[in-house]
Amino acid sequence: MSSLDAASRRLGGLAWVSGELFAIEGRWAATMSDPAAVEHLATHSRHHGWHRTLWIDALPDSPALGATGHIGPPDPGWEAAVACLDEAHADPDAELDDAHRLAALYRGLVPRLLGLLADFGATLGGPGDGAIERIVGLAAQDVAADLHGGQRLLAATLGDLEAIEQAAATTKMLDQAFRTW
Repeated sequence: MSSLDAASRRLGGLAWVSGELFAIEGRWAATMSDPAAVEHLATHSRHHGWHRTLWIDALPDSPALGATGHIGPPDPGWEAAVACLDEAHADPDAELDDAHRLAALYRGLVPRLLGLLADFGATLGGPGDGAIERIVGLAAQDVAADLHGGQRLLAATLGDLEAIEQAAATTKMLDQAFRTW
């Protein structure tokens, strides 16, 4: 696999993750009970949507490479984790409250996104990587700030043992999904 192909796959993986977080946070913003969490998720959903656009625009424009075909989960663990959340959200008997949702995002998905960004950034530095390095840096700053704010919101929801147990169960579910592949 060429380095251009590898970079396209990483960009496509980041576009997929950003698109999924855009959808999840946007959908969940409408169901949160805390107005601060609603605002937080709605704002950060838009961040992920914008990042997705940046990743897609950074894909090499070559019919021979077919880079847009590289948009997909960066690994099977991401696909499994998102499927777990979709399944839990679609279950009418599941009681996904703010603690579940915030734990899923800020103990599960968003820290892993920061890891993807750091890993990709570590591969850059060659000639012609400047624009992508700037996008990685910008996205990493946004995601880190979103993570910090989300962790504060999560901490505020963990006021009783039940909420702490729910957050722990959600975190464990996602950890297992990421490890299954």
